[in-house]
Amino acid sequence: MRAPVSPTFSQERKWHVSRLVMRSAYKWDIRLPRVEDPHDVLTFLIYHFQSAGSGDRDQDEPIQNALNALAYASSPITVDALKCFEPTQSFVRGICYAFHDDKPLQLRKAALFFLPLIDNWLFNAPDSVMRDNQVSRLYVGWASTVDSIERTHDAQKAILAVFYGMILSPRWRPHIVPEKWKLLEYFGSVPEDSQFFRKCVDDPGFIDVIRGTEYKSPTAIVFWLAILWLRYKELTARVRERLEEVTKERARGKRMDPRWYLSVMDSELRMAEDELTRHCMQSVAAIALREKIHNLQQARFPSSLSREAGLELDLLSDVLTAHPFLSSKFPRPWILSW
Repeated sequence: MRAPVSPTFSQERKWHVSRLVMRSAYKWDIRLPRVEDPHDVLTFLIYHFQSAGSGDRDQDEPIQNALNALAYASSPITVDALKCFEPTQSFVRGICYAFHDDKPLQLRKAALFFLPLIDNWLFNAPDSVMRDNQVSRLYVGWASTVDSIERTHDAQKAILAVFYGMILSPRWRPHIVPEKWKLLEYFGSVPEDSQFFRKCVDDPGFIDVIRGTEYKSPTAIVFWLAILWLRYKELTARVRERLEEVTKERARGKRMDPRWYLSVMDSELRMAEDELTRHCMQSVAAIALREKIHNLQQARFPSSLSREAGLELDLLSDVLTAHPFLSSKFPRPWILSW
């Protein structure tokens, strides 16, 4: 977007022109112009964050427009550039401002979709840039927004991309309230490129980290073990070994019909096949989906459940009975009595 600006314009008048341009381009979320370089948009966003911080209350719309641009219209080049972005203390105050519960829902939603683009910085920010009270404020604002928006597939992906970073961070994890651990139920929407999810899955000790939250949320470990079983073929040998140990501990003395596990696999397989029909067959997304479909087809076979260990995955019946979401997603549980 370009707009003529006279050299005689005052600084404030130049910002006024920029606000008009951003409003025209990004006020509505239909056919947004691609952001090929985030520098100008970030400059615009930071300026209005600072204005809001200095007491100018009329900044919600320009901040929302800038976040719309970055959250919904970033090109791959912009996404890569944002990975190197290092926010300042004033930027942190601005993000907390955008998540405040008295702000418009569309502003808070844009901020929620923006956070995954800076997640690497977000969960590694030094204390000098993000103080502990700001971590708490940002979590509360994020959690409130999660509760307020429609849980579409894209929203679930954005939520989980940040949630796994929170889980992995010793600084953020204590802020997670018990009911938010139920977000793990959206395991079918995990972004395949989520670095934090990959770290969680690859760390054999992470199972014990989740077990340590059982006093807060007994379902957290149940969901996490189910997620790992769904990805059994992808796990390292150490993670598989720890997964089987913990599963046997939970399953001791109980039985479950393994067809429930197959129903989970079939549901995931159908969703992946449906998603594939919406992509060009030669696109990167289609290639990734075909690989996922292949893995799911392989994982359907009982051999993937470590037959020699005699595991019947009682934990999956625990998942089903512990949360109504899964009962509605998989209407035929086939649980045997014990």
